[in-house]
Amino acid sequence: MRSWFGVRTLLAVCGVLAVLLAVLVIVQYRWSARVAAADVEREREHLNSSATLFKAEFNEVVGQAATFVQNDAWAAVRSGKPLPAVPKLIGNLYFLEAPLRGGPTVSQLAPNGRFIPVAGPPEIAQSGCALSAIGTPATLVFPVFHFPTPPENVPGNFFFRESGSLTPRCFVVQLNVPYLRHTLFPRLIRQSFGRKTASSYNFAVTAQGPMGAVLYGAAMHADLQKAFFSPGQIRVPKAASASRRGRVFFQQMIVMGRPATHGSMLRPGIWQLEIARKGISLSAAFRQERWRNLCLSIGVEALLFAATVVLVAGTRKLQRLAEQEMQFVAGVSHELRTPLSAIAMLSLNQADGLVTDPGKVRQYGELVHQQSRRLSSTVEQTLRYAGIHSSLRQPCRDVVDLQCLIEETVNSRREDLERGGFKVEVAISPNLPPLAADRELLRTALDNLLSNAEKHAADGHWIRVSAEYDPSGKEVRMSVEDRGPGIDRDDEAQIFEPFSRGREAVERQTPGTGLGLSLVRSAAEAHRGRVTVASKAGAGANFTIHLPV
Repeated sequence: MRSWFGVRTLLAVCGVLAVLLAVLVIVQYRWSARVAAADVEREREHLNSSATLFKAEFNEVVGQAATFVQNDAWAAVRSGKPLPAVPKLIGNLYFLEAPLRGGPTVSQLAPNGRFIPVAGPPEIAQSGCALSAIGTPATLVFPVFHFPTPPENVPGNFFFRESGSLTPRCFVVQLNVPYLRHTLFPRLIRQSFGRKTASSYNFAVTAQGPMGAVLYGAAMHADLQKAFFSPGQIRVPKAASASRRGRVFFQQMIVMGRPATHGSMLRPGIWQLEIARKGISLSAAFRQERWRNLCLSIGVEALLFAATVVLVAGTRKLQRLAEQEMQFVAGVSHELRTPLSAIAMLSLNQADGLVTDPGKVRQYGELVHQQSRRLSSTVEQTLRYAGIHSSLRQPCRDVVDLQCLIEETVNSRREDLERGGFKVEVAISPNLPPLAADRELLRTALDNLLSNAEKHAADGHWIRVSAEYDPSGKEVRMSVEDRGPGIDRDDEAQIFEPFSRGREAVERQTPGTGLGLSLVRSAAEAHRGRVTVASKAGAGANFTIHLPV
């Protein structure tokens, strides 16, 4: 009952742990889905905040350029003095003066910092301050403000009086596209998103609209889009003086060859920053990471379950070994106590003079000799079992003549076998090859098989020892066959285990320790071989040792 209770308890613990691990896997699966969704949302928020910072920094750069145009450039036009360094965002800078009478005049900022009259691009010279189309990615028009009291017969507010004439004036700025593509956009992306994000994502800047042209990067399926460069959101930088702070006023903005309308001036931006994760989309990347983490956790849990199973199996094996050791102690104690008791009784009778007849004395001597041999055999078998499983003993490798070994072993037991009424047959094939083997191990194995047949097959009175060579399998087969009661099929799987005895032997109370067949298997395995048994109930048993050549 104690053994069954232990097995059931271990199986119950293992089953409960398996259920708990299964529940944990289900919880992790659902939890990982939520975590992956939260990670995607958190990554989008991070990208959106970084894109907002990119937008603010770009507006700062545009605001600085607008402040330069509306203040420094206008002062240079009025005074005729050269301009200081021009912001790199500005590619070409024109000053356009379109009087009410006569054609417009165009001045361009020269490399020396002065405005010099030029013919100007035809679209600027012909359109004046009311630009309709300019074929550059972005062109900004800044009016020149002057608020005198206009004559009653002159409408409009964007004019100023000079020398008795009313003249509209403006600055036309063409952005430096190479600077945008190769310097400004990459620098702002690194500053706003960080080097790690910048290396993990692709970026592009395109114009708003279904057919927006690509200004930076390459066209792609974006994970996030952020509109920027809105004239209504650009202000004079904080570094400017208090009198100059406020909104930057654009009279007109030409983007990708199309004028921006009043509605587009109020939109979040006329350009948009597109962001896409390299390789796969953002959602797919986090799904892939989710499955990778989930598989890793399941692998750890599977390893934990396997370790538990191994622990349970090891514990059960230790229990079985403890039970076998108890059986061994009980068996060996019985095997030692029986001959010792017989020897003590017989010797005491002789010492007390109870046996005086020469025939009885001879009989007593034979019985003492028989019991002493039984005692010696039990001790020898126990020592052999301990020796063959000792790590200090290494099997010898000598050339062994198997025929001589079999004959010597059989002859050493022939007298006892014939006294027990056994007929012994020996059939050895003449083509047995020599073996590189441990002679003592093989002799021990064969002797144990003969002893096993003598004890368990006494009813058959017949033993056959044979040896043959199998060229196809390149092995020598050494067999011991008897005509005893045979072995139950349920016992065949465990008869080679240490301290294990068959049900029939236990019921008949056949003496033995349960080590004989275990020694046979250990001897065969020491020669890289194996041992098999073929048996039928009531038809005897045939034990065969397979030794590779």
